[in-house]
Amino acid sequence: MLRRLVLLMLLLPLLASAAVLKEESLQRLLDQGRHEELEREARQTGGDQGLAAQLLARLARAGAGEFDALIELGEQCVQQFAQSAACHYALGSALGMEAQSGGVLRAMRLVGRVKDSLARAVELDPAMFEARSSLQLVYLLVPAIAGGSVDKAGQLERAVRDSQPEVARLLRARLAAHAKQWEQAEAELAAIRLGEQRSFQLEVLNAWAGLARHWMKQGQHARARARFEQLAQQLPLLGQPQYQLGRIAADERQHELALRHYERARGLGGAAQLPIDYRVGVAHMDLGDKERARQALQRFVQDKRATRNNLEDARKRLKELG
Repeated sequence: MLRRLVLLMLLLPLLASAAVLKEESLQRLLDQGRHEELEREARQTGGDQGLAAQLLARLARAGAGEFDALIELGEQCVQQFAQSAACHYALGSALGMEAQSGGVLRAMRLVGRVKDSLARAVELDPAMFEARSSLQLVYLLVPAIAGGSVDKAGQLERAVRDSQPEVARLLRARLAAHAKQWEQAEAELAAIRLGEQRSFQLEVLNAWAGLARHWMKQGQHARARARFEQLAQQLPLLGQPQYQLGRIAADERQHELALRHYERARGLGGAAQLPIDYRVGVAHMDLGDKERARQALQRFVQDKRATRNNLEDARKRLKELG
């Protein structure tokens, strides 16, 4: 449960290129995934925005063993700029990435600090929906003994029902899915106006992906496919709809079709954070193409951003391939 929490809670904000920076030039670079340029400009900018931007830029490229230094940077940001929501959010992200890389026991020790950092970011900047969204995931996915609370998750939605109605719909959809009220979750997501903010679009896509997993378990692949075909038309510059169409095709054992979708996703926004090479390797294995499977999986295991579960499975598959 906690491993799932950390993966969702902290991978999603990074995938979403979190819109927490007030400096427009820094936020633009972050949105565009130009992390090296972002880090250089952030160093020149200084202040809380510069430190938070440096941390987010480095987190996007970091892997296991690199998070301690980034946590120190986040703590420095918070110590120097205690009233900066961006600093608290960035620190929470760094703590969560370390929790993810360190396994379940490490996650159990760090989840409280992650929750506190996100809650402080929400307190300082109630309009920062990325922090609010991530905090809701904590409340919904963590057991009550570790600080989880459906009631607090609902409070986060009610607080923005009037001021941020589209965000409130997303949060209500999550609450409905948590209660296994799938039709209500779908209705809330379908009613959302996606707008132009990439971070929000990606969070909505992730919510749809969760619903699609439920549909696939129920054998409703056509329903999931129709939704992501629509999303691919609405958001043609983002890779996740094509990636999810690949996942749906693979679940139906249409591996050649899945590969076409994965390759389309590869050249679109947010592709670097999707485990495309892993899925490509699995598809080639299922098709019996051992050499292409080996090449894709070898690329994947060299990606320092690979998540623990996928990485372990990829290494296991490489051993099987010889």
